Amino acid sequence: MNINKYIQTKNLEAMILSDNSVKLSIYNSHHSPYGYDKRDLIVRHISVQPKEFTYDYVSDKVDEVYSTFNKDEIDKLLNKVQQYNDTK
Repeated sequence: MNINKYIQTKNLEAMILSDNSVKLSIYNSHHSPYGYDKRDLIVRHISVQPKEFTYDYVSDKVDEVYSTFNKDEIDKLLNKVQQYNDTK
């Protein structure tokens, strides 16, 4: 399966695959003393159909690995995915 697009926020990534399914990756992002942001992969979920890639889906997956998380980042990711889908 080919990847059409990577859409990223600080700790989240949506991979849009060639069949239009979406794969969610969750990272631990931290600032390096050398001036860049390092991202360590925590978990990558199996792909789901676009209609299943909702706020509730992403929030549930994030809650499995983070006890506290800025939910605005979920909105940001979903907005970027929607913008990508609107331009196709």
